[in-house]
Amino acid sequence: MVKKLIPIILIAGTAFLVMKYVKAPESKKRFIKHLVVQIPYLPGRYYA
Repeated sequence: MVKKLIPIILIAGTAFLVMKYVKAPESKKRFIKHLVVQIPYLPGRYYA
């Protein structure tokens, strides 16, 4: 039962985040895009 719910929860969570992004103001979208570009470098920057 739980294994059937996990994909549904992940899809619903993704859909929720996409809806929040689409409705966000342009400045917040720019911030999110900039942050996503930097994600690969964050662990080395803070945990090195």
